[in-house]
Amino acid sequence: MRNNVDNIKTLIKGYIELKPNILYYDLCKIFGLSMENLFKLLDIKNYYFNKSAIYVCDNNYNLIYQECSNGHWYRWGYDANGKLNYIEDSYGRWSKYDYDNNGNKVYEENSDGLWYKIEYDKYGNKVYEENSDGYWEKWSYIFFGKILFKRKFQRL
Repeated sequence: MRNNVDNIKTLIKGYIELKPNILYYDLCKIFGLSMENLFKLLDIKNYYFNKSAIYVCDNNYNLIYQECSNGHWYRWGYDANGKLNYIEDSYGRWSKYDYDNNGNKVYEENSDGLWYKIEYDKYGNKVYEENSDGYWEKWSYIFFGKILFKRKFQRL
């Protein structure tokens, strides 16, 4: 019996390698498995599903995958500190994020060609932001993070 389970598991993983964007719903239909048995075979422990969607989380309970019954899916990725560093979907859209050592988001870019660059002072206050549309802003602070003034400009 154990050998048969290992064979099915190997077959499913091989199928996923050939078609990496195959849906879990489709795998269940192809292999005649329930969702619970499919996840058990693939060693996926943190999941929830209903008639309209499947949700899979990593060991830190961060959402890493959502699959809708209409075939649309989303994937999320996280860095070693658990900060979101990318999102992608079945339509080819994506966003990427970078953070500084304090966990502040310092860069964001997406598939539409838009980007944002952010800088912080040593206290974690945002002091500069620039985006792909040509706008940039600067902030100055007085005591305890209170904004003294904010300037907004557009590149010419």
